[in-house]
Amino acid sequence: MSDHQHLRAGAEEARAYPSIGGKMGAVAYTFDVDFIHRNPVLSSAIMSEWQSSTEATTLGKVYTSWSSFSRDHPRAAHWIVLDAFFDDEVPLPLKVRTIAATGRRCIVLGRVSQAQRSALAAEGAVAILDDDSTAAEIPRQIEAVVVGSVAPLPTESSIGTRLTDREIQVLELFAQRRALTASTMAAALGLRTTTVRGHLFRGRRKLTAAGLRCATRGELANALQEIGYSHTDAQWQAAGRW
Repeated sequence: MSDHQHLRAGAEEARAYPSIGGKMGAVAYTFDVDFIHRNPVLSSAIMSEWQSSTEATTLGKVYTSWSSFSRDHPRAAHWIVLDAFFDDEVPLPLKVRTIAATGRRCIVLGRVSQAQRSALAAEGAVAILDDDSTAAEIPRQIEAVVVGSVAPLPTESSIGTRLTDREIQVLELFAQRRALTASTMAAALGLRTTTVRGHLFRGRRKLTAAGLRCATRGELANALQEIGYSHTDAQWQAAGRW
């Protein structure tokens, strides 16, 4: 049995319901859903609401940081709900790519632009839910996606899928308002400065080949937002992060 099959077997539990009138009862399945969100208050509220709000899904583990989830990633549930606004060293599209690469299904929670919807779909997100719902509504919306009541995102093409994992990470960190230098990024990521500069050069070359301007830090930030691989300052502010 493959790792993927093991995950499915561990995440899905069959339950036979009592028979009625001597007939065999229907068989239903429950699906574990791991929840990754920066807001511990919202996470706690959802934990208390989940059991009474859903029938086909069970809340698995709850994480308040991407790093804590990453340590458990090999044992994660088949379905993952991911906060769109973690302010850390791993850009949102790369998080989605990482989840999808292991065969898991990623639902993004947060208000994103149309360009971001297309980019996240290209990286493997199956659904994007706005985060303005209540703690009682969110579990039901997630369940609707899991059981197939909501159509999955259509497959999209994206310039960003041509970028490697490191190119996405380095380009985004370089373009952020913190204005990190190549040497600062190298120290933070455990890489050589020349390696970081190489990722910057190759990533910019790919974007330039696609007709995007990215010679300066500002142009690079605009290019990443245009292709849906970066949040705008206004989005961060609306999410209460900056």
